[in-house]
Amino acid sequence: MKRGETKQLAGMAAAGERRKFVRATLVGSALVSPKSGGRACTAVLDNMNKIGAGLHTKDRFQLNEKVTVSLVFLDSDRVEQQEKLDGTVTWVKPWEKKGFLIGVVWDDIVTKEKNRWLYYYLEETLKASV
Repeated sequence: MKRGETKQLAGMAAAGERRKFVRATLVGSALVSPKSGGRACTAVLDNMNKIGAGLHTKDRFQLNEKVTVSLVFLDSDRVEQQEKLDGTVTWVKPWEKKGFLIGVVWDDIVTKEKNRWLYYYLEETLKASV
């Protein structure tokens, strides 16, 4: 397959994405804390973009529940970076008898001013997928 064909196929896959903002694969540990003061639980981050994320967790969250998602990832220099993002649970689905899949929409869009390393990670990852 020629280089131009690969880029074209990637572009078609991105165009088939039903979300307005395509999500980047970013797999890693996260901590989801209810803003109501309930017990925080660990989760696995599946994917995210500048406006939200998909995670799976053993604990059930309620629709419209306010949460803080804390995550750690390695930047391009392999240095650990931490981000805390506030958001709202917008959907919850049972997940293979292992727990739940949840979707969280951030209260504020990810920007380079507020979330420097996460912003650049998302920019580079999404650029590479098109």
